[in-house]
Amino acid sequence: MSTQPQIERAQIHVRPMQESDLVAARSIFRRAFGTFLGAPDPETFWSDREYIFTRWRCNPDNALIAEVDGRIAGSNFLANWGSFGFFGPLTVRPDLWDHHIGTALLAETMNLFDRAGVQEAGLFTFPHSPKHIGLYQKFGFWPRFLTAILSREPEDRQVSWLGYSSLSESQKAEVLASCRDLTDSLYEGLDVTSEIRSVAAQNLGETVLLWNGGVLDAFAVCHCGAGTEAGGGTCYIKFGAVRPGPRSKDHFAFLLSACEALALQRGLHRMEAGVNLNRSQAYRHLLQHGYRTQLQGVAMHRPDTPSYNRPENFILDDWR
Repeated sequence: MSTQPQIERAQIHVRPMQESDLVAARSIFRRAFGTFLGAPDPETFWSDREYIFTRWRCNPDNALIAEVDGRIAGSNFLANWGSFGFFGPLTVRPDLWDHHIGTALLAETMNLFDRAGVQEAGLFTFPHSPKHIGLYQKFGFWPRFLTAILSREPEDRQVSWLGYSSLSESQKAEVLASCRDLTDSLYEGLDVTSEIRSVAAQNLGETVLLWNGGVLDAFAVCHCGAGTEAGGGTCYIKFGAVRPGPRSKDHFAFLLSACEALALQRGLHRMEAGVNLNRSQAYRHLLQHGYRTQLQGVAMHRPDTPSYNRPENFILDDWR
C-alpha cells in the first residue's frame, strides 16, 4: 500500500482518452500488470502485445483517462458488443494504487454502459485478488465461473474456410449481417462486428468464416503476431462462435482447424484462445483438441446472471 497522502476523489478527473494519451497509457498498462504479476522488468512487460493503441482505434469514444494534478494516472477501455459489454484493461499507475482512481474510472465506465443501452456486462480479473473482486462488487459485478486461457501448437488440418479480408465491400456487408444473425441466435442482441471491422481496418489479423451453402456456420476473429493482442508468434482467437444446432460440435472442430490453418499460413507457431468454463462443451472439446490451460481468471457479471456463458454455447472469448 502506498505511503503517500490519500488523494481526494475530487482531485481525480476522468475524461475521454485522446490520441496524445496513448503512449503514456501503454506505459502505465505495462507497469501495472508487470508489477502485479511480478515481472522482473515491468516496463517491458508484454512488449510484443498491443492492447492500448488497438482498442482506442477500435472505438475512441469507449476509452477513458484518469488524471491527478494534470498527470495521467490510469485508463480503462470498454467493448460494446451490442446488448453485452465488458471493460478492461483497467490500469492505474502503481505509485497511485489504493487512491480511488480505479473507482473513479469505474463510475464513468458504468455511465457509458448505461448510455449505450448495454443489458449485461462483464470483466476478467484475477481470482486470487480479493481487492480486485471487492472493488468490482461495489459496482454490481459478481464472480461466477473461471475463464481459461489455453494454447497449443497449430497443426496442418485440411479444412475449407474463407477470410473476411478477401471479400468485396458488398460481400463484407452481407457477412457482417450474417455474423450478427449468428451471435444473436446465441444471445439476443450480441454483436461483435466492431471487432471484425477493427481487425480488418488495423490489419491485426483475419476473421475466419465457415460457410455451408448460404449459411454461416461459424466465424472467428483472430489477432496474428506481434503488435496485436496475440503477441509474437501467436494466433489469438479473440472471439469465435458457432451457430447452435445438431452439428455445432463438428463445426466447432472445423473452426479450430481453420484458425490453425490461418496461423500456419501466417508463419505463427502458437494458438491461444479463452473460454468460460461454464461453456463446458466448448472447454472439453478444446482439451480434446490438444489445448492446455496457461492462465485462469474469473468472469464477473453484472447482473449476477450467466449471460451467454452457457454449457451448450460454442463460443470462444475471455473479456481481457
